[in-house]
Amino acid sequence: MNIVIEPLLCLLSLGLLLLFVMALLSPLEALGWWSGWSSKHITPQKPVEGLPERDTVTKYNGSYYLVYLTAVGGVSAEDISKRERGFLERLQSRIDDAVIVDDVFPFSVSNNPLNGERQLGWLWTRIHNSRMRGKGSLLVALIFIRNVLQVGVSGDRRYGPIYNVGVAREIALSLLEHGYDIGSGKPITVMGWSGGGQIAVGVVPYLHQALDAPVYVASIGGVITDDPGIASVERLYHLQSAKDKFPKITDMLYPGRWKIVRYSEWNQAKADGRITVVDPGPMVHTGRGDYFDQRTTQPDGTPNADRTADLVAAFIKSQPLPER
Repeated sequence: MNIVIEPLLCLLSLGLLLLFVMALLSPLEALGWWSGWSSKHITPQKPVEGLPERDTVTKYNGSYYLVYLTAVGGVSAEDISKRERGFLERLQSRIDDAVIVDDVFPFSVSNNPLNGERQLGWLWTRIHNSRMRGKGSLLVALIFIRNVLQVGVSGDRRYGPIYNVGVAREIALSLLEHGYDIGSGKPITVMGWSGGGQIAVGVVPYLHQALDAPVYVASIGGVITDDPGIASVERLYHLQSAKDKFPKITDMLYPGRWKIVRYSEWNQAKADGRITVVDPGPMVHTGRGDYFDQRTTQPDGTPNADRTADLVAAFIKSQPLPER
């Protein structure tokens, strides 16, 4: 029996040690960026298939500007799932005068993808390639762990401001490249799925200040802390299915999300009516039956992806536009 138990305990100990080391090092990328040890800006990647090309978008003067931030399973802004691509295409078809920005990787302070210009880029590339072949499930978990820890950095009161201002800078640069006019007053909506929801909230005050614009947040199953950025959000539209238990993690871990802490940013925003929580119907957090699934349908026959797109589009269209 000991022959089996001892190796398992050894592997468990090594796994916990690796997790501890990763957690310990998680703020270093943001701190290195802030101190000037790493590149301040990475060249944006090509846009997602099905959306307008960059030169076309730059010339297009949209009424609404939407920024999409992927979930913790991503390795780059370019490498999003087919379900996410389908959602963005549906959203574009519902809001003709919207410009969708999709070239910012939210889990890097300098928009540097995991398989990009970094020392361990080769390792993340091999892990990602293994995932594409349906292999190496244990190693693939490292991608999720690494990105989840970056979400924790974003929500941390010590390191969060550094991390969030870096991501906000990348979003602002991309918005300018897509034709956004500073001071125009056109609404900006930052859409975040899963861990992207926390980062969407964290960047709001810096986007608002840099672009002199009203900034909204659309959270799709977002895992959101009691981030100070909530105080700067015009409105937060939070889609959370009763079947999706992941967003409830922050309800337990962050006291500012507890109902008894009345004066936290989250609870004050709820009291002011700036947070709307909507149950879109039975949907899971990720995988078959999630918010972007095109095959799974709601009880009324509407595909999940269409229901999500309808709700988010209605929220965006409700935002007041500046007078011409």
